[in-house]
Amino acid sequence: MVTPFDETGMVRYDAFERNVEEYLKAGLEGYLVLGSNGESVYLEHSEKLKLIEAARKRIPSSMTLLAGTGVESTRATIELTKQAAERGVDAVLVKNPFYFKSQMTFDVYLNHYTAVAEASPVPVIIYNVPVFTGVPLQSRLVIELAKHPNIGGLKDSSGDVKLISEVVWNTDKFPVLAGAAPTLFPAMAAGARGGIVAIACAAPKAALSLYRAFAAGDYKKAGVIQRIIAPAAGAVTERYGIAGLK
Repeated sequence: MVTPFDETGMVRYDAFERNVEEYLKAGLEGYLVLGSNGESVYLEHSEKLKLIEAARKRIPSSMTLLAGTGVESTRATIELTKQAAERGVDAVLVKNPFYFKSQMTFDVYLNHYTAVAEASPVPVIIYNVPVFTGVPLQSRLVIELAKHPNIGGLKDSSGDVKLISEVVWNTDKFPVLAGAAPTLFPAMAAGARGGIVAIACAAPKAALSLYRAFAAGDYKKAGVIQRIIAPAAGAVTERYGIAGLK
């Protein structure tokens, strides 16, 4: 979900709650606050907590609420993760640290995600988004992390269907979600269970229709919808950015 701001850069919580009410009408199965399209990197810690509270207030407890809690340090990620759990999120989405890129080795990431998962009261979803982090996660890392009982899935926004296939084939029913609408259909064909995609903020019913058609085995219909939404999704994420999404 996007984060509305006023002309001074302050968060519009009232507008955010109105947006949530509109999203609820679409029939989506889950909602993500503080994701990339929620501009979480620009938010103060207190603003993040208030947005989680606002989302949980509007979204029924029977529906899934995720929160992005990944920041650069393991300690700060754990702190935000615990606070998000206290405010009622069902799971957290944790992107990989990336500032010191040359030091971000397999073992560093293994230790980071393991520490977060051990400390988290709710399941941790790995978030692979190399377009922003500049450090793609390797399939062998995800496969190893999938063995942890509190690591509950992968959101892959790289569009790398090969990575998705490798994770699906080499894990035991480990949930994988596509994070890029232009590759939603092929990602599900490779074994992804669904997606968390930006275009769902602007056209939730279209994204949901693609998912439902694929889940029902109507691959022709799903392919038609994919061809319709792919150009729009690409324009939003690559050409116009979050401003265009809003």
